Order: sequence, then structure tokens, then C-alpha cells
Amino acid sequence: MRAQIVKNHHVTKGSYTSAGFFDGSLEEKAKKEGDDSVRRLINAGLDSCTVLCVLIGHETYMRRWVQYEIFKSIALGMGVVGIQIHEIADPKTGRDQAGISPFACLGFGRKQDKLCPMIHYATGWKDAPYQSLITESAAPYLVGKDRPMLSSLFVEYNWMAEDGYSNFAKWIESAARAAGR
Repeated sequence: MRAQIVKNHHVTKGSYTSAGFFDGSLEEKAKKEGDDSVRRLINAGLDSCTVLCVLIGHETYMRRWVQYEIFKSIALGMGVVGIQIHEIADPKTGRDQAGISPFACLGFGRKQDKLCPMIHYATGWKDAPYQSLITESAAPYLVGKDRPMLSSLFVEYNWMAEDGYSNFAKWIESAARAAGR
């Protein structure tokens, strides 16, 4: 419900483009088709995008396809922005607890003079599955960073506290500029 409020806020503004985004969620469309299908759909969905907007709820940080999409976006040099949605009231359940930011659990290590996408688990840092090594020049925000944590690279906003309805397009534009797009 919370994600739908953000995704559909364009309705009162006239269009996706005037709201500042295109809906690129693909996992739900491919759940029954398997992992390779989901990867292909995510990759195709990111192909023409400039910014990935991560809607951060209570369980977002542990969703593997969110992790995959974030790392893939970085490898493509896209801008990335996070929006906390836990304070958006759901008519049935009210507000949710804040979730851990996926940016706090994701980062890069070094292998073979390249950056290796990594995920922090309870047992420590591990290589991210299905991700390739990338050069730091893949995205401007990686240049000069030795072992960057994503929380040091990307901005998060709170939809309710920071008036996402009015500011969403500005947030997207800011993330695009940070990525040189």
C-alpha cells in the first residue's frame, strides 16, 4: 500500500513524467518465471533509466532483487536515491516501523583492482550473488572510493517528513546530477 501511494502520486499531477519518474518495478510480474527471467526483466527495465528510486520499507533491506537492482544500477552508472515510506499510513495497518536502509547493508570491496559488490549478513561481508566486478569509473560517485559503503554515497529522504509529494521530482533530479546524468 505504501509503495503504491508513492508510485501513484503522479495521478494528481497529470503524468509519470510530470511527477518525475517511470514505474520500473518488475519483480511482481516475473515471480512465477524464475530467477533468470527476473534478472532479464530488471536489466531491461533499467536499460533506459537514469535514476533508481528505492522505496525503503520495513523489510526492503533483505530483499534480494532490491539488492540486485541497486548494484546493477550502480554498474550502469545510474543515480540512486532512497525514500523511506514507513510513515505513510496504511488504512488497514497504520504506520510501519522504520526498516534498515539497504544502503547500510551494501557496499564494495576490492578484487583484482576492481570493485566487488558485497552484502553484509549476520555472519559478515560476502560477495553479492549475480553481480560482476566493476571499475570505479562505472559511476562518478565511485571514483576515488576504495571500499565504499552505499550509505556514504546515496541520499535518503522520508516521504512524509520531507513532503515527497511536492519534492519527489527534485530528489530524482538531484540523484541524476550526482551520477552525471
